[in-house]
Amino acid sequence: DDLRRIVDDFSKFARMPEPDRVQTDIAKVLRDALALQSVAAREVSFVEDIPKATVNFVCDATLMSQVFINLIKNAVEAIEARRNRGHVFEAVVKVQLTRGVDMIEIAISDTGIGLPQDRGQLFEPYVTTRDEGTGLGLSIVKKIVEEHDGTMHLDDAEFVDTKGHRGAKAVMIFKNMGDHEQTKRSEA
Repeated sequence: DDLRRIVDDFSKFARMPEPDRVQTDIAKVLRDALALQSVAAREVSFVEDIPKATVNFVCDATLMSQVFINLIKNAVEAIEARRNRGHVFEAVVKVQLTRGVDMIEIAISDTGIGLPQDRGQLFEPYVTTRDEGTGLGLSIVKKIVEEHDGTMHLDDAEFVDTKGHRGAKAVMIFKNMGDHEQTKRSEA
């Protein structure tokens, strides 16, 4: 079963579809992904800092939804891993979208187990910190982000508990491409 899961994940990674970019309300895509994951993880408090107004972004909504669901699910699993070690803490996942003049920043933070000291390889295929992980989730996420002309990095979360523990934070930055015609012209 483990081998089959690894092969399936690698197949998805190797044959990622070309993004079908259309103008999309990325705030709605992010809210929908958050709603889906919050139903599955009722023991976690979800903090939403997403504009209610439409945030236009030319992207493949299905692929971006996959990114958000994967990262929120990772945050919940990091909280579960910390709980499994016997820690008592407030379980929080914060999802934030900030729109600038020429960029969109999306950050997903948690109060979970945190990041390892050696973070350089976390985006490499088959590198995982979880017992049941295949090590392809973050590789796929990063590939999708880059295919949307974005950048992604992992950092310590802003959450700090009484013992000084910090969870993880995934940050994605995209050029603000709200005009589909403008995007077509810039690609030409």
